[in-house]
Amino acid sequence: MKRILSLIIFALAANIAAAQTQLTVKEFLRLSETDTTSYIVKGVVSKIRSTTSGSFYLQDATGTLLVYGIIDPANPKLDFKKLDIVRSDSLAVLGRFTIYNGSTREMKDGRLLWKVDGPEHNLSFMEKLDRQPSFKGKKGQEGLEAFSKWVQAHLKKPADGATGTVIVSFVVGRNGGVQEVLIEKGAAPSLNAEAMRVVSKSPKWKPAKLDGNTVRITYKISVVFE
Repeated sequence: MKRILSLIIFALAANIAAAQTQLTVKEFLRLSETDTTSYIVKGVVSKIRSTTSGSFYLQDATGTLLVYGIIDPANPKLDFKKLDIVRSDSLAVLGRFTIYNGSTREMKDGRLLWKVDGPEHNLSFMEKLDRQPSFKGKKGQEGLEAFSKWVQAHLKKPADGATGTVIVSFVVGRNGGVQEVLIEKGAAPSLNAEAMRVVSKSPKWKPAKLDGNTVRITYKISVVFE
């Protein structure tokens, strides 16, 4: 099915391309606002601006173009996330030039003609980050280990003398605050409550960044009561 869909897209792209003019980014950005012709622009995705609006930056040797909104002609109802466009992908898009709010020169409501997956498709989400989350100056895994030590140092022994290990998940939010603290695997109620209390009182982290935007990251830690 995937192969058939790809063939449909390429066939459609070939038919459209035969009837349309291809421009460089620089040439496209020089178009008049009154030009209603659709043009083809090819380039590499340099940054995803928003997965909600489907906007991203397409770069070639002449410059960078903001593409605001894009659809797959073979499946117009497919949302941007399902198009699986990530930074480093090579694309050909068809669209019209517009100036938004009197200053932003962009391609609006583009049509995806073809896509070649770039090397970042082979990376994990954490590897794609521009910046790893950090806790007290330590990034990534080192930051998580530093946080685990901070949690252990601030635990209070329950009055009932219970011992055991509690697995806690939490989210480092876009503002660096620890949110959505959950018990993934509990022990005694007193231990669960204490683990929740301490993790929830975490100092702020430095949040992760992807394509220049702060993003949420979910972690899990083991909280040990001996």
